[in-house]
Amino acid sequence: MFLGLTRNIARIPGKNKALQIIQRTKMDQTCAIQSIKACIPPLDDSKHKGQAGRIGIVGGSLEYTGAPYFAGISALKVGADLAHIFCTKSAATVIKSYSPELIVHPLLDETDAVQKISPWLDRLHAIVIGPGLGRESTTFQVVTEMINTIKEKKIPLVIDADGLFLITEKPDLIKGFSSPVILTPNKIEFERLCNKVNGQTGLTQLGRNVVVMKKGAIDEVFSVYPEVQWKSNLGGSGRRCGGQGDLLSGSIATFLHWMLDNIDNINIKTENKDLAAASLSCYAASRMVRMCNEKAFKVKGRSMLASNMIEYIHEAFEELYENK
Repeated sequence: MFLGLTRNIARIPGKNKALQIIQRTKMDQTCAIQSIKACIPPLDDSKHKGQAGRIGIVGGSLEYTGAPYFAGISALKVGADLAHIFCTKSAATVIKSYSPELIVHPLLDETDAVQKISPWLDRLHAIVIGPGLGRESTTFQVVTEMINTIKEKKIPLVIDADGLFLITEKPDLIKGFSSPVILTPNKIEFERLCNKVNGQTGLTQLGRNVVVMKKGAIDEVFSVYPEVQWKSNLGGSGRRCGGQGDLLSGSIATFLHWMLDNIDNINIKTENKDLAAASLSCYAASRMVRMCNEKAFKVKGRSMLASNMIEYIHEAFEELYENK
């Protein structure tokens, strides 16, 4: 689906009257949006707290406390019930001060960290590794062990930011996953990953259950299954503020749980429905976050920050996925 771009263009309103590419794909956007809508849990009394999503964020270090907050709060704002942040001790109090809604576990630099974190993993529907993680070798040792544990527990996984640096160094870590793995590199991270695996064709060798979502002016998904690939540049603006990728990764995690939990509602012909769910979660989050960017930019312009984008999650979600 969404495979390839055409030269069809349309003029969109705005200060610069910019031209934007309109996507023409194997499976049209209407079909994708319908599948996404069919997987979103209704807001009624049929479920209890936790069923709409218990999301884990592994990240947060002395230098980087904002990134895990952005990932966690976006997961909640999209509609997850609970967000757990697994960070270092030095980051925990700061992250907790940002929002009382986040459940913060200062365990990443504990002795026997994985042993202490592992019981919490059993409660989670999806995990994001990377926001604000840092690149300390001791942290990477813990995260390496965590990834192996997540693989054994068959938990869906999203890897971003410094988590991608680790995967680029050790791509075999994500091989053999039976649950979906989503990598979300930006342009530079994507180039590093391609260099490691001998080009874009090497991305398909990362694993049958791995999708790579390249972020940029055009968001694009790569997979060993061509029917789940897509490209899209709808929404967004010329302002690319820090933290936007964290909003995306947290949003993907919530959508990923919903897509997998309602996988029979996905109308995509593929032998790997889990990857169809992963691809749709990337598309759903991409469209929503880019719309948040567009809306916030209209108000804030060059002053726009990721925190401004958060304010538009409900509005963008409603326009995309809840309007009839």
